[in-house]
Amino acid sequence: MRLILVLILLLIPKITKPQSVSTLMGGRSTALGNASSTLSDNWSLFNNTAGMAKMKLTAANFAYAINPSLPGADRAAASVNVPFGMGTFGAGVFKWGDELYSEQVFSTGYANQFGLASLGLKLNYVQYRAEGLGTHSALSLNFGGIAELTPKVSVGAYVLNLNQPKLSSNTDEQLPVILVSGVQFHPQDDLLLLLEIEKDLHYKPTLKGGVEYALHKKVKARTGFNLNPNAIHGGIGYQSARLIIDYALHYNTFIKTTYQLSTSYLFSKNKHRE
Repeated sequence: MRLILVLILLLIPKITKPQSVSTLMGGRSTALGNASSTLSDNWSLFNNTAGMAKMKLTAANFAYAINPSLPGADRAAASVNVPFGMGTFGAGVFKWGDELYSEQVFSTGYANQFGLASLGLKLNYVQYRAEGLGTHSALSLNFGGIAELTPKVSVGAYVLNLNQPKLSSNTDEQLPVILVSGVQFHPQDDLLLLLEIEKDLHYKPTLKGGVEYALHKKVKARTGFNLNPNAIHGGIGYQSARLIIDYALHYNTFIKTTYQLSTSYLFSKNKHRE
């Protein structure tokens, strides 16, 4: 009975409000409160696509997030980043749900550096499937940018579902337009501070913040927060020459604790991440 109630609570919001499940992925950004609009790392395809512009190495990435209190609500994502002479290309897939209800997103993105600024564009094929209700899909566009104002300060912004796509030709239900902007402070080499605001056009804004501190050359500790809804985040990351492993947890009073583990494999000697 408890499982049935959980599934009903999950299913009703999905029918009335498309894309209610966050597709932000990566243990690093999750531990930082998902304040990822200014980050440039291997998970930028699922956050601010413009961050891919600074990638120098081909990488394969995989992440899995689990919430023990919500059976059937696990999230998974995989992607690849391929830098070349005129920017970086990325492709990935995201999945949430089970056989009763699921959401899938297939994404391709491109980003390039233009002086002090980087720009990124992403195309998503979004698919929703509910037992007894069939499958609906849509194509959406995301666009973002990151600018380095000084060596210690950067700003970033991106918009989700810029084209306001409809789920199907016989419904007026549209994917929500979401605006995100943030600032990054790098006061010293071992410390990173993030602050961000996210606004769905139909809801109150969410404030996000994060702190990353280098405990060691290869080990970083992270924490973060969200306001509206309130949540706390934390985690740790390890980076070697070819392997990056990030662990994160996220807690709020409604969905309790979610755990995420992400890995990235680099196909040549690693360089410092922004």
